Amino acid sequence: MVSRPTDQPIITAVAGNADGTPRPTGPVVISVCVSCKSADGANAGTPMLDAMRAALGDAADVRVRPVQCLSVCKRPTTVAVSSADGYNFVFGDLVPETAAEAIASFAASYRDSPYGLVPWRQRAEVLRKGMVSRLPPLGWSPDDGRAPT
Repeated sequence: MVSRPTDQPIITAVAGNADGTPRPTGPVVISVCVSCKSADGANAGTPMLDAMRAALGDAADVRVRPVQCLSVCKRPTTVAVSSADGYNFVFGDLVPETAAEAIASFAASYRDSPYGLVPWRQRAEVLRKGMVSRLPPLGWSPDDGRAPT
């Protein structure tokens, strides 16, 4: 085990925007829960997966993947947006007709935002209302919780 002072963040390499602020590297990963069921018991995840793939087409640096249960069963359909060194977002209460384009737009903003932290006001309303959680990048570990510098 490697020891380090607890006030030193562990930071993976991040690219910078034109203004020098860090942004996520690698692909933006959109994980769609394919276990989600609608109120009537029908599968709600697969239609969301299909809608996400259609909305993103051949978008560069975005990967859409099916995943089994994201454990937000009371708020189907659930989608997570993440990257190797950015924030991880989980959204629920999504329907393909409104959420697929909103998630696609969010992914583009995520790519250009410091650590993928898209400001709340820049998110589509369906995503503001559907927010389940926002987890900081794994490389963040300063004792005071501030963003790495």
